[in-house]
Amino acid sequence: MLTSFYAHATFAEGIQWYTDIEVAKQEAEKTQNPILVVFSGSDWCKPCMKLKQEVLTSSEFEEYASQNLILVEADFPAQKKNRLSDEQTAHNDKLAETYNPNGVFPSMILLDHTGKKLGGMGYKKDFEIKDYIAYFSSFSKMGMNSEGMNSEKETNKTHTKVLKLMGSRFEVSAIQEDEQLAWDAINAGIAEITRIENLISSWKEDSETSEINRKAGIEPVKVDKELYDLIHRALRVSKLTDGAFDISFASLEKVWKFDGSMTELPSKEAIAASVAKINYHNIILDDETQTVFLKEEGMRIGFGAIGKGYAANRAKKIMQEMGIENGLVNAGGDLIGWGEQEDGTVWKIGIADPQEKDKIFSWLSIVNQSVVTSGNYEKFAMIDGTRYAHIIDPRTGMPVTGLKSVTVICPDAELADALATSIFVLGEGAGINLVNQLKGIECLLVTDENEIKTSEHLALNYYE
Repeated sequence: MLTSFYAHATFAEGIQWYTDIEVAKQEAEKTQNPILVVFSGSDWCKPCMKLKQEVLTSSEFEEYASQNLILVEADFPAQKKNRLSDEQTAHNDKLAETYNPNGVFPSMILLDHTGKKLGGMGYKKDFEIKDYIAYFSSFSKMGMNSEGMNSEKETNKTHTKVLKLMGSRFEVSAIQEDEQLAWDAINAGIAEITRIENLISSWKEDSETSEINRKAGIEPVKVDKELYDLIHRALRVSKLTDGAFDISFASLEKVWKFDGSMTELPSKEAIAASVAKINYHNIILDDETQTVFLKEEGMRIGFGAIGKGYAANRAKKIMQEMGIENGLVNAGGDLIGWGEQEDGTVWKIGIADPQEKDKIFSWLSIVNQSVVTSGNYEKFAMIDGTRYAHIIDPRTGMPVTGLKSVTVICPDAELADALATSIFVLGEGAGINLVNQLKGIECLLVTDENEIKTSEHLALNYYE
């Protein structure tokens, strides 16, 4: 359960900011993202206010940070009305003593999950948002876990590289006696993932996705066929799920907080306004000109719920073409395996116990399949006894209720990625009903009551 010392948060308008460094360290260890601590005098420091207004609450920074950073606010207000609790003040003083002993405001310090300093910078008036993001990104490949990112492991036949890509922990494995071939294929798969990240990223200003978003409501944008086809497939999933999946979800104006600070629902008007620009029907494709047009100004598209699955598919294809008959790509939980393990058995994917998520209670045997899980164990809001997930229904603006996690088993990682999010939004009944109509696709759901629900033909193996 994530907690904070106080409800007031200077930068909390759009994305989650923690006020407890220990909680942030726990999140960093789980996500493999570095921690960004921002030291600020929110009500007296003019550069701090500019940093907030020009950078920290911008849509570009929020989109980047939501995937790549754990954010901590260390505020030092001067006015009595903004006074923090004694506990929070002591916490912030200790942080400043450790990381900002000279009292530089504003100051942004990057840490790993152990609290080791990676880098830091202050407010730079000649910097654009992309410059800040580029600086933070320079640390995104650094080691963040006990094994270390960018690590390499191998046995007689199994060769594995672990690193951070697309804001997530990737693990790419090849089972191959020819060591040189294995590493060549792994590196080729990683290069392909990086290429796709550059293609679909909405925070890189020179990407075609960013160009589509900039020209929303203005004019169509001609794009590469690969991106055009990905958007086309995404719209097919939107139609299949009646809008439960929608890449124009990137237009969401955030009115919900899942840091423990919310005690009541936002107004109906605020909720309706938050999703006013989300509508996949307003994504116009022209096959003849190969253009994409967002009809309304302010619309945005993003591939957070489909991109890693597509990247995993592509890495697998590249590696297979190079002769890797047995392998595995784990793209931040979007997993696809082909062939067999080193011992000749099929791949086995563990299923976490809903009451003890670090414990495996059953497993799936997969052959040339992908397994994608969308979870909601920590990020939620409890309001009037109801548990609201951090996953928002793009059709209503309301957080979903009823499910803690969704696992989809499917030959295609891209489709599994999209369906996992869709089923979360559709809910238990409609979600399972949809999967039961799709050939070769199965799902496993964990309800808020920790009950296990599955589609008709899912075969689970249980530990005694």
